[in-house]
This record gives sequence, C-alpha cells and structure tokens, in this order.
Amino acid sequence: MTRRSVLSSGVRAGSLLLALAIVLAAALTPAIARAAPQESAPAAVTASGGCVAYHYVRPGENLTRISRIYGVSVWHIAQVNGIRNPSLIYVGQVLCIPSTYHPPAPPPPAFCGQYYTVKLGDTLSSIARRCGTTVRALVYLNGIPNPNYIRAGQVLRIY
Repeated sequence: MTRRSVLSSGVRAGSLLLALAIVLAAALTPAIARAAPQESAPAAVTASGGCVAYHYVRPGENLTRISRIYGVSVWHIAQVNGIRNPSLIYVGQVLCIPSTYHPPAPPPPAFCGQYYTVKLGDTLSSIARRCGTTVRALVYLNGIPNPNYIRAGQVLRIY
C-alpha cells in the first residue's frame, strides 16, 4: 500500500467518523440545549383560535412536563402547534395550549361570618382576602383610623 492511499483512506475514515459524531450529537442532544429557530410562530398556532393559554418553553422543560402542568396530552399540544416530533421543542418557543385545558378556579373565600376576631399576625389585607372583601370596606365599616394598626382580639365587622 502506498503512502498516498493510506492518507486518503485515513482522511475518508476521519471524515466519516466526524460526520457520524455530528449526527449522533444532533440526535442525542436534548431539545432544551438547542437554540430556538429564527422562525415565526407555526401556522397551526396562529390559525387556531382554540388557545386558552400560551406557554413559553423554559430551559429544562419538555412536552411531557408541559402537558402535566396543563392537563392536556402531549399529542394534543403537538398537534395544535404543528410539532411533528414531540421530542424537539426549543427554549423560547411559544406553545398554544388547546381548549381542552381549563385553568383551575380560584378557591372560594372562607366564610368569616358577619364579625371576625383579629388573631396575632393578621393584617387587614389578609383578613380581607380570607373573607372575600376589601381593605377599604373593612376600614369604612369599622372606622379604623390607621389601616396599618389593628390589635389581636379586636372584633371587626366584615359586612
């Protein structure tokens, strides 16, 4: 074998190994490490009016995690957003969350009755939030001159 044939076969083998390494790296690199493409939103997202929320993909997220957050299947999110490979999403990508997702309703305010006895650590804002009213209403109903000063044991009228 001549030196020239050894060198050219070595170059070919080296090129093949480099190409194989690039392909494997691209296939094995998690979607979160890849840069977001410089495209606009997919046509499926802009065309669909059934988005009840939009999710910006953050580092470390994948469609499985996102689907659990919203209670929507991976395949439904992928279909609505025109994603052919659910393993390939990008940091910064905006995903349309389809209409099968219904955000949880806020918890109803606790029933406080007509009067409330202030406990240690209570503030007017925490009492108002807990009892479904406003600080302004509590100040007005109870004639409180300084809303920043209430005492434990003080009885407040709620409505």
